[in-house]
Amino acid sequence: MRFLLPLLPCLLALHVCAQEDPRLFKPAEQTPTVLPARTPPPAWPPDTVAQDTVKPGKVTVLESDKIKAQMANYAAHTRPLEGFRVQIFNGDRNTAESMRRGFLGSHPDIPAYLSYLAPNFRVRVGDMRDRVAAEKMREDLREEYPGLYVVPEQIEPPRLNTER
Repeated sequence: MRFLLPLLPCLLALHVCAQEDPRLFKPAEQTPTVLPARTPPPAWPPDTVAQDTVKPGKVTVLESDKIKAQMANYAAHTRPLEGFRVQIFNGDRNTAESMRRGFLGSHPDIPAYLSYLAPNFRVRVGDMRDRVAAEKMREDLREEYPGLYVVPEQIEPPRLNTER
């Protein structure tokens, strides 16, 4: 009996905890409500709109003079683009010019560039943004121009397709 006296407060606490505390909130049990079925949204654009009710809109762009000047300044500057070209010739000027003319005659869709690095003139062709495309062009031109190789260079940006 003596050993039960220290356990008596614990037993009383367990008994009190087991009873419901009236201070605790318990929501009343409700029956679930049934929601009405949803109607599907109308199809867009509605088929009932007649074409004669559609009117053209007007857009007005407001910009400051500083923005206009900055855009004009940005458009005026050329930015170099890193890429690759295929060098097909390195030598004297007359041969380089004739080599460039011959290349443009047989490949009019590929640009050809003549540059000078003392004491030689170089003919480089193409404007490829990655080396894989340049290597493919080198392989395609190998039979026609032996001894060509790929060189990294600043290239012209690709031309925009203006045909619609």
